[in-house]
Amino acid sequence: MRRITQGLVLLLVLGLSVGLMSCGGDDDDEDISGVFQGTITDNGTGQQGSITVSIFQNGNNLSGSYTTLFGAIGASSIGNGNLSGVINGSTVSLTVTSSTSGCTYVVNANVDDDDFDGTFVSTSGCQGGFFDTSR
Repeated sequence: MRRITQGLVLLLVLGLSVGLMSCGGDDDDEDISGVFQGTITDNGTGQQGSITVSIFQNGNNLSGSYTTLFGAIGASSIGNGNLSGVINGSTVSLTVTSSTSGCTYVVNANVDDDDFDGTFVSTSGCQGGFFDTSR
């Protein structure tokens, strides 16, 4: 009887240990650190330009910068600037501030391996748009 009780206790301890190890942090967040390049479209002017985004990730917190280049000078208020936000799984939420125009944007995006794309909406009366990048 004592041997059966010890065996059950051992099984219970092992089962709890495995269960607790699997309850760690959220390991499902994509690793989005790196440099992404692609296209950006300004909804206000309809013009397409190029964008480079540099992202640094610490846990699920994101920070970084971006630069855009459009064919015509003054064609876009998107400009260049800084970003900060979070990643939850493959969903990215950012706040972007243009150091060029002073416009601020909310970015809703998705990341899938090396692809990073989404939309941006101005919170300061500027035009929004969308982007599609990869690393």
